[in-house]
Amino acid sequence: MIHKKKVLISAYACQPDRGSEPGMGWNWVIRLAQHHRVWLITESGFVPFIEKYLRENPDLRVDLHITGVPRKRYGEWLWSHLYYLSYRSWQWQAYKKALALQDKVGFDLVHQLNMIGYREPGYLWKLPVPFVWGPVGGHAQMPWRYLYFLGLKGGWYYGLRNILNWIQMRVDRRVRRAMSKADRIISATHEDQDAIRRNYGRSSVLINEQGISGKSRVRLNNIYNRGSVLRVAWCGLFLERKALPIGLYAIRQASRRVALEFHIIGSGRCANAWKKLARKIGVDEMCVWHGEQPHREAMDIMSGCDVLMFTSLQEGTPAVVTEAIELGLPVICHDKCGFGTIVDSTCGIKVQVRSPANSIRGFAEALISLEQNPGLLEELKKGAYRKATEESWEKRVAAMLNIYEDVAPG
Repeated sequence: MIHKKKVLISAYACQPDRGSEPGMGWNWVIRLAQHHRVWLITESGFVPFIEKYLRENPDLRVDLHITGVPRKRYGEWLWSHLYYLSYRSWQWQAYKKALALQDKVGFDLVHQLNMIGYREPGYLWKLPVPFVWGPVGGHAQMPWRYLYFLGLKGGWYYGLRNILNWIQMRVDRRVRRAMSKADRIISATHEDQDAIRRNYGRSSVLINEQGISGKSRVRLNNIYNRGSVLRVAWCGLFLERKALPIGLYAIRQASRRVALEFHIIGSGRCANAWKKLARKIGVDEMCVWHGEQPHREAMDIMSGCDVLMFTSLQEGTPAVVTEAIELGLPVICHDKCGFGTIVDSTCGIKVQVRSPANSIRGFAEALISLEQNPGLLEELKKGAYRKATEESWEKRVAAMLNIYEDVAPG
């Protein structure tokens, strides 16, 4: 039996029943608190949701102490331009809270959990206790050949980000200090693992930031029959890097040979442009624009589909991919980032990142293949069941507990 340690975790985003970073942070924290005494520092806005969840689930055997730190926000325009300045300020306030807690509690180790981007390592590495950082992400670059496909604004933004990212990985002093101080670094993807070794001379443990509950809801009795309408799901923020236009063009190509419904869940700044594109290329009648949905409703919509098409070009491993696997949806995605590591030939189809035209063709061919071969679709559903077990949260947490024991034995 592992001796219970006193662990301080900084998880800026942490909320039950959410996807993305808040859900990821919560899944780590609630499971780690079943094994150790955990003090959580999170943004104040998440605290009421956590407290409500704990009140409604009194049977949870967790040792969790919560401290909220407010984040200063600005108007919408300023917020978009001063995001990292505000976030860094929050990390400094979190560090001051951590100092007070350290004097009172005396932690065995501290863990910088999320947000997972390497650009903001926080300040917990300054504390005189073992420091764990990760999963660390954010090193992946936008493929240069895809910039023109993101539109003028998106192309300029992500092109500039590539340049700044390349510079920041090599010159940011605080990131380097945190990397050198870390007793253990955890990388979110192979790309991050390679970048950490190349830029900072540190080895890291590969643990994907997202896990799966292990309670797969694969709809094995819902057999798809060839000739039926193939129901395709897409879910995410309407941002250029999510590359929904690749999916829209792929739907147009595939619809020449198969009947399709395209269920699109989400919202964001690209909504008007993407809906206009759907009308322009003649696929709007096949599209069902569900808009932004609460998490459970989004999962209900996805569960009524046959496959998830995930067109994103740059991120870690969004929860929607692992949730699709849990629902028994094969995933069609690019062979890139964290999702490209989790999805394999047993539970999905991967498209090589070469050019927008190649991606459109690859996604379209995958849809046609699944429609014309229902047996393959059912095999991929079964593969999702196995993958849900292989990529379970329990295995993720077991690996993290081993790291805790290595850096703070006893």
